[in-house]
This record gives sequence, C-alpha cells and structure tokens, in this order.
Amino acid sequence: MRKLNSLTARYILIVLLAIIMLPVAMLASGVLYISPWYKKQDEPYYPSYEVVDTWHKESKKMMPHDVQSVKKAFSKVEKSYKSTAMVYVNGNGETVLKEGAPVNLPTEWNAMTTMDFMKSSIDSDPFTVVSYVGGKKEAGFVILQMPRSYITAINRDENPLYDFLTFLLSIIIIVLFLLISWFFFRSIRRRLLRLQDAMEMPNARNVPPKIQISRKDEIGALEQSFNNMLTALEESQQNEREEESARRKLIADLSHDLRTPLTALKAQIYSLKKEVHSQKGEETIALADEKIHYLGELIENLLSYSLLTSNKYPYKPEKTDIVRLVRTTVACWYDRLEEEGFEVDIEIQGDDIKSNIDVNWFQRMIDNVIQNVIRHAKDGQFIGFYMEGKGEEYKISVVDHGPGFTNTSGNKHGRGIGMSIIALMAEAMNIKWKVDSNENGTTFKFYYKKSL
Repeated sequence: MRKLNSLTARYILIVLLAIIMLPVAMLASGVLYISPWYKKQDEPYYPSYEVVDTWHKESKKMMPHDVQSVKKAFSKVEKSYKSTAMVYVNGNGETVLKEGAPVNLPTEWNAMTTMDFMKSSIDSDPFTVVSYVGGKKEAGFVILQMPRSYITAINRDENPLYDFLTFLLSIIIIVLFLLISWFFFRSIRRRLLRLQDAMEMPNARNVPPKIQISRKDEIGALEQSFNNMLTALEESQQNEREEESARRKLIADLSHDLRTPLTALKAQIYSLKKEVHSQKGEETIALADEKIHYLGELIENLLSYSLLTSNKYPYKPEKTDIVRLVRTTVACWYDRLEEEGFEVDIEIQGDDIKSNIDVNWFQRMIDNVIQNVIRHAKDGQFIGFYMEGKGEEYKISVVDHGPGFTNTSGNKHGRGIGMSIIALMAEAMNIKWKVDSNENGTTFKFYYKKSL
C-alpha cells in the first residue's frame, strides 16, 4: 500500500495519464469529424465505382434498338442519382434519346469523334461513363454524365479548421501535463520547505515543535523520522536538565555543608595560635590557616559557579564609573599584595567613564584575577593595573611577571573555577576578555564599551 502512495508511483500515474490523453485527443478529432457543427458535404456524394458499376449493369439490361427499354433504364438511374444527363447513340451513330442536359457532345458520331469524346471525358467535368447497349458494340452505346463534384468527397484533413483544432488539442494536452506536473512538484517543494523551516532551530536550547504528517509517502516518512528525532531530543534534554539540576543541587548542598566545619576550623586555628609559641608550630599553623583560607575560596567559587550556571546568581546592572570602581577594588587588595611581597604598579587614568555593569560581578572578576596572580605568579613579585582607551571602547589590563600558564581565550572557561566564573560573568555583561601568557608573565585583558 505504501508503494502505491509513493511519489514515484504518483508521478508515473501522471505520465500514464498524459500518454492516455493522446488517443483521447485522436478520439476527440474523430468526434469533430462527425459533429453536426463541423462542415458537411453540401452536394451529394456518389462513389465513382458505384456509379460506373450501376451504369454498366443497367446498359446490359437494355434491349438493342428498343428505345422503351433504354428510357426505362434512364428513368431508373435518374431516380438514384441527381442532376444526371443521359444519351443514347445507336449503332449507326445517330443520337436517338437524350435526358437532362449533356455537354461536350460532338455534332455527329463517327469513329474519330467518338474517340475524341472518350479522351476528353477522362478526368474532366462532368464525370462521364460510356457503356454498350446490351453489351454489344453494334447496338450502340449510352452515355451517363453527372457533376464531378458528386463523386469527390470533402477531404477534411486538408481543412484549415481541422488542422487548427488538432493543434489546439495537442497544446491543451501538453499544457495540462505541464500544469499537473507543476502542481505535483510545487506540493513537494512546499512540504520540503516546511520541513526545512522546522529544522532551523532559533535557539539551540529549544526543541522545535513537531510537524504534522501530510501524506504517507517518502516525505511523510521523512517527517515521521524528524518527529521521532524531536521526541528523542526532548527526552535527552529533559534527562540533561534533570542531571544538571541534581548536580547543581549537590554542589550547592556540599558548599553549604562545608562552610560550617571550615568556619569552626578557622576558629580553632585562631585559638590554637595563642597556645603555640614555637617557631615551627607557628609556621605550621600559618600554613594550615592559608590552606583553610584557600579551601574556603574554592568552596565559595564552586557555589558561585553553580548559581551562575543555573541563572540564580543576583545580577543587577547599572551605569557605573569604571575608573572609580577599579581604584576601589585594587585599594581593597593593596595591603594583602604588599604582605605577599608584590610590587604594585597602578596606572588608571580618566574620569566619568561609565559602563552598564553589575558592580558586584565586576569586582568578583577582578578579585578572581588577583587571587589567581597571588596563587600562581607569586614568584614574579609584580602586579600591574592599567587602563587605557579612547572613544567608546576601553581596556583594563592586569599584568604579572610569573611563570605563565597555557593561553586561555574568553570562549573557554580558563584555568580553574575562578576563570570559569570570569568567563560567565564577562559574557553576561558583554565584556570581551582574553589571557596572554608566556614564560615572562601573564596579562589579563578586559574590553568594555562606554555607555552613553
């Protein structure tokens, strides 16, 4: 059943219909040939062989030298054929009897004039038939004449109207075939375009709606496969969302649960500092305190990353003075950087350079960069903050002289959760960023546009 509904079968049916229409056109031409409105034979038509045969039969029935039998035969023939002219010439060459209005007759009959009359009557008008009376030459002969048009049928095939109608029927058949083919392929094209539009997903996260299956053919099978693919994709995305939700919940719960023992551990370390007086003990406690502080940062970053990926991290963009915000953020870290032995170089110029950002997010980005420098580039003992630009685009650079790490662009998460948080926040605030790193140090660059 499916094969009968296929596109191939349907188009073969169209071709077969076109082939069948050719003899239909011939039949229509035949109908035109016999139709009442078509030109008829205005004059009577008598087949020439029939006229000749009839005349010969009647002449054989005539009695030689019997005028009455000739008249009787003339009368019978006259009833059968219109506009006839008949002549009886006896064996002495005398014209004995005439019926109608014969033409082209010689004034006297002899061997020469009779031969000339016979020659001139061939293929001439009127149509002339000569036969011997009683089938005997010595009894004389009889002549039958009728208009030649009576034995000539109209040749309809040579009629211009017939040719025109035949041509018109051929054109109609061709146009019908092309029209049906056009509708057929237009329907296929529309269905393919509808399927193409359905496949173009406006958002990679959204599954397009299913399409209605129009017919049970090859395209219908393709539409069904597309719907099956959408069903599988929806189930996959649903499973992915459930797994992602479970993972984020787990991370949030773990981060929350780890905060309490870390806080208690910090308090214990602080109390322990008062009880330990040896130099080695103090160094051990300081190292443990540093590791606990680092672990706290990791847990905080993990929680922030989970909130960012689930769109639950508070985001409140507003027009903010970037120069003032950078200076304030760096000032908060200045004492810590000096304690770590960093040489701090600051070149931040400009006034009233505002951009539409979230203050907390921007500070978190700068904080993560500084933490990364303290953690991975402490050997260089240098950190620089620079700001430059003109017009509508500005650049903030944070430079260190550490050993560097693998180059990371803004399209990737970067090194560690801290870099992943920078990537997510920068994308949300429409800030481009990149990292240039080699053995001589690392430079973090942030590009943002000034708000009008």
